[in-house]
Amino acid sequence: MTRRSILFTPLAARAAAAAGGPRLEHKTGEKVSFLYGDRLLFEYRYTRAKPKSYVHPLCSPDGTPLTLDSPHDHVHHRGLMLAWSDVNGYDFWGEENPGRHGKIVFERFDQIHGRAPLSIASVEHWVADGEVLLVERRTIRAPRISPDAVRLEWTSELTAQGKPVVLSAKGHEYNGLGIRFARGMDGGSVLNAAGENDIAKANGQAAEWCAYTGGDGKGGSAGVAIAEGPENSRRPTPFFVMNQPFGYLSAAPTFREPLELKPGQSLTLRYHVITFAGPAEAERINKLIAGLRKK
Repeated sequence: MTRRSILFTPLAARAAAAAGGPRLEHKTGEKVSFLYGDRLLFEYRYTRAKPKSYVHPLCSPDGTPLTLDSPHDHVHHRGLMLAWSDVNGYDFWGEENPGRHGKIVFERFDQIHGRAPLSIASVEHWVADGEVLLVERRTIRAPRISPDAVRLEWTSELTAQGKPVVLSAKGHEYNGLGIRFARGMDGGSVLNAAGENDIAKANGQAAEWCAYTGGDGKGGSAGVAIAEGPENSRRPTPFFVMNQPFGYLSAAPTFREPLELKPGQSLTLRYHVITFAGPAEAERINKLIAGLRKK
């Protein structure tokens, strides 16, 4: 990292907190917290002690965590994460199940931008048996901060290295950018851009966005919508969604067919993730997404 790439200091962070403005807190080697004053929006966790980097917690507008990290039933579910079960025969999704596993290894930050819009850019290596299959440039942004929603933009540029790379689901249709929801959101409801609110019908349906809503643990409800970026090559994106025995939502571009990259070829995936309080309403979600795409 160069000095020019780090656009915040502890002094600037304290000043932003006192003013109630956007700021980052960086615990080197572990996580970067995105905040507005003392309000936590989300955290990016990148420690090399774990097999992947991910976002957790992702919070509702009032700061309530809406994600789980490594629950006992699925220890490989880590908040909001990008992963695949089959990359050239290696599992980058599971962590303890039998089979050949790969790891998504954090290499460095190329940028940490501590003023609005808050953002970080990292380089992650997808490594299997000592070989780097993919180099990923990952950018996480908080493009706009307001009291009614938390907005996260996730962009991954994946570049195949010395050999062709195939991202495949092979019976694991949920692969892609997915969210494991907090326990209070289990048994929740779905709504997508096509107006579908039946879980069984929405699962696998391609749509510009899909939202999942469940209990917020305080007697109300909260939800998360994932919308695809207009630059994504495979559009509209199929979404995986389930609410029993737990809640899970993912933008799953390989739900029906694999993605193949030639050596040196890149794939860019961009998604907008929005948390909100209360029920999912199509008009409201469309307005939130439209506002982000104008940025």
